[in-house]
Amino acid sequence: MSEDRRNGEIARREEAQAHAGEVVAGSGKRGKPRRMAQMVSVRLDGELVSALRNIAEQRGVTVSDLLREGAERIVQKTYAAAQPRVSYTVYGANQAFPTASDHHAYAAN
Repeated sequence: MSEDRRNGEIARREEAQAHAGEVVAGSGKRGKPRRMAQMVSVRLDGELVSALRNIAEQRGVTVSDLLREGAERIVQKTYAAAQPRVSYTVYGANQAFPTASDHHAYAAN
């Protein structure tokens, strides 16, 4: 991490700590009511967090909503990949299917 970037991060952290618990009028928005059973904490690279914030802002959702969506997709993909797959091979069936341009297939004998 470059020295300027590190100093900037330290300054932002100190400012956040100095203003922790303050409520800024008009800065928030009403969230969707929901009941979440657990909270999970994660550490992310600053660039990744910035990209997530930009995407969340474009979509009009929170970063938490975005991370929740990603986690759900991973679980769905993993679950789908773990499902047993069955394939069938049919023998003895006519493999040529007539088409409209294949006029001799419809000709009466």
